[in-house]
Amino acid sequence: MENEQDFEKLLAGLHECFPNMGYLVQNANGTTIVEFYLPEDAKPPEDIAKRWLIEELGYDNQQWLDDLRGKFKGVNVAGTRILPPWEEHREDDILIYPGMAFGTGEHASTQLALVLLSILPLQGKSFLDVGTGSGILAIYAKKRGCSKVTGVDIDPISVENALDNAKLNNVEIGFEVADAYELKGEYDVVSANLVTDLLLGLRGVLQRLTREFLVLSGIPFEDYHKIVESFGEPYSAVFGEGWVAFVYRRA
Repeated sequence: MENEQDFEKLLAGLHECFPNMGYLVQNANGTTIVEFYLPEDAKPPEDIAKRWLIEELGYDNQQWLDDLRGKFKGVNVAGTRILPPWEEHREDDILIYPGMAFGTGEHASTQLALVLLSILPLQGKSFLDVGTGSGILAIYAKKRGCSKVTGVDIDPISVENALDNAKLNNVEIGFEVADAYELKGEYDVVSANLVTDLLLGLRGVLQRLTREFLVLSGIPFEDYHKIVESFGEPYSAVFGEGWVAFVYRRA
């Protein structure tokens, strides 16, 4: 949403319906990303978004689709092209439909996680993506040779979007609505592209689930020391556009 007045109108309308609503605004590459946190008894986010886009802002479904196709052309990260399905593509490209779930490959936190995954030995490994969003990291892992790939998210809309993206890429991935605390066993490689506070809160769980490599992303550079103090010194780290991502290796 590029028009500031449109955004303020949408926000005011949502606050009218949900006075306890919280939101987080992130700016990257000229794109504003807004995450809304609604009460448990709220209507599905898609219904809310559609209501305000159509009734308040005058957007219809076709206009939304046309705008989307005009803005998302795809990116190239760590030697991998990430494209929307309407662009010409090869079998080894990753196709992502930009739905409501976060993660088209354009955000620096996603790109940094992909860079770290690109240097890890993924062939034949089991892989878990915590907070999978659109499923982009899980799809990357599967296409790069992981034998068993699982992606979990607490948001049903994200999981639905991830399943659609898996079909686009002709890969079999176990996407499910689940909390990381519920997961059992170990995975060779675990990734978590989440906000810093969530990563810190999940430290014990993520370490328990990791057999070999743990990739952490979604960390603003100013939180670098928070992660290092909690998880220890990383095996490797990458930086970009004010963000940092870490990979840890189990001894």
